[in-house]
Amino acid sequence: MKRSFFSLALLGLTLSSAQAEITSVASEDGLQIADKVGRAGMAAVLLPESNGILMTGGANFPNAKPGAKTPAERGAKAFYGDVSFMDLSKGCTTPQAATVGNLPAPIGYAAYAAYDNSMIIAGGCNASGHLNTVTCTQLKGDEASTSMLPELPTTIAYPAFAVVGTKLYVMGGQEKADSVTCLSRSFVLDMADPNKGWQELARMPEARMLAAAGVIDGKIYVTGGCSLHPDAAGAAERTYLHSTLCYDPATDSWSSTTPMPEPLVGAANPLPAINGKLYVVAGDPGNFYRASLTGKAPAIHPGQNKTVYSFTPATGQWVKEGENATGVATCPAVQWDDCIYIISGETHPGVRTPLISNINLSK
Repeated sequence: MKRSFFSLALLGLTLSSAQAEITSVASEDGLQIADKVGRAGMAAVLLPESNGILMTGGANFPNAKPGAKTPAERGAKAFYGDVSFMDLSKGCTTPQAATVGNLPAPIGYAAYAAYDNSMIIAGGCNASGHLNTVTCTQLKGDEASTSMLPELPTTIAYPAFAVVGTKLYVMGGQEKADSVTCLSRSFVLDMADPNKGWQELARMPEARMLAAAGVIDGKIYVTGGCSLHPDAAGAAERTYLHSTLCYDPATDSWSSTTPMPEPLVGAANPLPAINGKLYVVAGDPGNFYRASLTGKAPAIHPGQNKTVYSFTPATGQWVKEGENATGVATCPAVQWDDCIYIISGETHPGVRTPLISNINLSK
């Protein structure tokens, strides 16, 4: 059953090549996070027993000058640890996010998963650096409480991640803020028995960070992201990726499959899986970044990706399904039946939006 939780003027389109109809909503009067600036790198999960979305963390530039284009004009990046809950149980009224607690420390760009009406957060980063901490935040009534779980074997931010059954998989990422290469290491934690700790898995054949991952038929598909290498000055330089990898937990092995139509970094995570398809929403295609390396970037950044792609592993087919109402990157995707919520995110370098897009997919 398709669920819609509020009434707004809809922005919709249907492409003749698509196999689904997309209706996407983002409005100043609609769903928003509590932070009016908006945040990138948040964690957000659906809590079915509580009929709502639990969200936390992320980062922004609260003191940025209007139209800021340089790091100096943006000012210091701020990280957050407040926990909010958005109740979706009241039908078509517009729900509001209410603060229900705080994490032990601010965090952004982490792996996260819903389990047993709680949110697991692994790794990530804050102003102190990259993290290996793992927490479990439970919602009890109107309050959230957090406990600690076994730490990751290494610090990791910007990883791909996915859940198969009770197991949280964390793949790739960046080990430290000044790392000039990405991780290819992969780990798994059985959330039903966390005391066993993290187990290391086969390494990805291509190291990457800011990739997106989703699950179909028990296999994990990791797509996009970027690799890193040192430039002439020794600083990290990105190579945007459109390759797609498949991890099979049954054999602890990786293989390659059909690449995305274009590179995308920071697509909404985790990839929603609906009717045998994975949906890739948002992300940075890297056109501006690549042009900037040669001094040919346009004066105005064009904004992040709006295109919604679907991938069908059974056929290896990628389809352009339509567009999201807002172009964003580095944001959570929360799925409820055939409705996808895209939580906040980055619209341009250093610029966030507080809006939550609501994408309805009709068969």
